[in-house]
Amino acid sequence: MNITEHFDVLDCRGKKTGEIIPRDEAHRSGIWHGAFHCFIFSQRDGRAYGLFQKRSESKKIAPGKFDVSVGGHYSAGEDAAVAGPREMQEELGLDVRFSDLLPVGRRIFVYCFTDGIKEYEFQDVFLLHRVILPESLTLQREELAGAIELEVEQGVELFSGKILRAQVPFTKTGGETVPISVTVDDFVTCLDNYYLKLLLLVRRYVRGERELLII
Repeated sequence: MNITEHFDVLDCRGKKTGEIIPRDEAHRSGIWHGAFHCFIFSQRDGRAYGLFQKRSESKKIAPGKFDVSVGGHYSAGEDAAVAGPREMQEELGLDVRFSDLLPVGRRIFVYCFTDGIKEYEFQDVFLLHRVILPESLTLQREELAGAIELEVEQGVELFSGKILRAQVPFTKTGGETVPISVTVDDFVTCLDNYYLKLLLLVRRYVRGERELLII
């Protein structure tokens, strides 16, 4: 039995109005709602790597596109402290405490993906520094098609336009890892250089900067 998910309606300042709305209606009408995002990165052999998930081909929004490590809407009554650890467990099989996450600010995201789907989100964005290999994850089959690790400096070059494609290992949901080539067009469309900003934040973090890490 399918259970309809409901969101808290937010006003244009990101505050809850006290109303709730079904998920599909929120996307159909372009109603402001909240979401959790986390970008996971690790360091090995003197290099930093960012983890990107590949969305399932069955998703209504941006099917088959690469996105941040973990992302999900807040159900009515939830906030980042509740939804964050839940999403990390559901999508990647990771046990993460909310206190492990580094908050880097709130992103305002607006995009019309297809006719009838308008995404109006306030996204609370976090970083997680943890050594995690894609092949060690338990990927949620219903939501994800796989995951890649993108070396941070290579990612900066890709999203700044210095290179057109990057060669990366792609771990499928079933566990098989194969080499693939990715371009900017393989990622969820965004108008604010979101992925470049995340990678630059990670670059600053691994260089020892801890202040004013803001998306």
